[in-house]
Amino acid sequence: MCIKDGGVMNKRKSWSSLKAKSLLQRFSGVVFGSVFLLTWGLSYASDTHHQVMPGDTLWDISEYYYGTPDEWPTLQQLNAIADPFKLQPDTMVDLSDFDPFPLSVLFRSGEAWLIEEGGETLLENGDIIELGSIIETGVGSALTLQMRDGARAVVPSNSRIVLKREGERGVTFQLEHGEIESYVPANRMLRRAYNIETNTGVLGVRGTHFRASYADETLITSVYEGSVAAQNRMGTSEASVSEGEGARIDETGSIQVVRLLRQPEDVDITSLSNEAIQIDVLSPVQGQAYRAQIASDPNFLTIIRDQRSQGSQIQFEPLSPGFYHLRIAAIDEFGIEGDSAIFVIHHRGNRVSVKQEESAWIFEWLHRAQMTYRLQLATDREFMKVLLDYEPQNNGPLKVSHLPGHEIFWRVVSLDERTDMTVVLDTGTLNDTGQ
Repeated sequence: MCIKDGGVMNKRKSWSSLKAKSLLQRFSGVVFGSVFLLTWGLSYASDTHHQVMPGDTLWDISEYYYGTPDEWPTLQQLNAIADPFKLQPDTMVDLSDFDPFPLSVLFRSGEAWLIEEGGETLLENGDIIELGSIIETGVGSALTLQMRDGARAVVPSNSRIVLKREGERGVTFQLEHGEIESYVPANRMLRRAYNIETNTGVLGVRGTHFRASYADETLITSVYEGSVAAQNRMGTSEASVSEGEGARIDETGSIQVVRLLRQPEDVDITSLSNEAIQIDVLSPVQGQAYRAQIASDPNFLTIIRDQRSQGSQIQFEPLSPGFYHLRIAAIDEFGIEGDSAIFVIHHRGNRVSVKQEESAWIFEWLHRAQMTYRLQLATDREFMKVLLDYEPQNNGPLKVSHLPGHEIFWRVVSLDERTDMTVVLDTGTLNDTGQ
């Protein structure tokens, strides 16, 4: 009988590892000289034009200025370019046609509506949002909007926004209540403003990732990349909020800038038997509350669960088994959300995955912190005739081979080191035809 432990199933990802790849990374396969010319050339541009350098394509020009390569057809049509991959050096590419409007619905979870004079319309993925539109999200919902210039905005539950024009080609989100999380490309055009406006204050943004929330006449922001210019509504006070800082503007107009709380560490993620997910912060951060979100993508543009808790334990409603992305942050006494810890989780409930590969069986389950496990095999249901009683040395899949051909009973038991209690996690049978 051979036994082999596999690799670690869950790994923690730093926030920086979730950033979009840089232009240099995307062209890492190109010789160094070409990359140098390309990135050097892209640094020479006006607000409305780009001067082509050797190696430039419409694909990378679109990504550099608008955060996505998908707008290259618009550039091709606007400039009457025959071959988007063979541009003549020193020619000027006109960028002036790009505008954030209209927006489109990239993702919707739960209920979100377009509010019109005649009533409200439930939004669907792919719907177009025009200038002047009013959008609301329901309880437990999330809506991700894509702008044509590469910026994206996630509108969580219980939020209401009005889309307004700012300058010639800019955009303002008038946040009546609720929250907006924004991802604005660092190279967004200079004359295309991106603002968050409330009755209390205004946030002016350039090239940043940040959150803004508005409730009870108080505007709060957390800045994770770039910077935000915060100004009260009266225009009598302003402050620059840099990466790693947060700010609070209250109804009196005062602006308070603080450092963000550090990301939580030593987080226990548990798949419960009813397919719910429980989060325990074992080393609490100095804060008043926690917020945890689950998404199906690593950039958290497709948020499917969003939960807050006044304690160090958060429990989500049941989810289908699968891989998900989790982030959790502490909230300070001002209501400012801190840096997030990012995790990839494999959610399976308390069930053990068992599959056969040729002459071997692969056992896999979610391991919790401060728990030890044993895989036991026997020839009888009562486990009186034990063939194997093995404690894995890591959290990965466990491979067992060269088993007898007759029916075998298996179970996985767990020992909680804190309570010294042993329980059966899951059980089943193996034979020639499978489980």
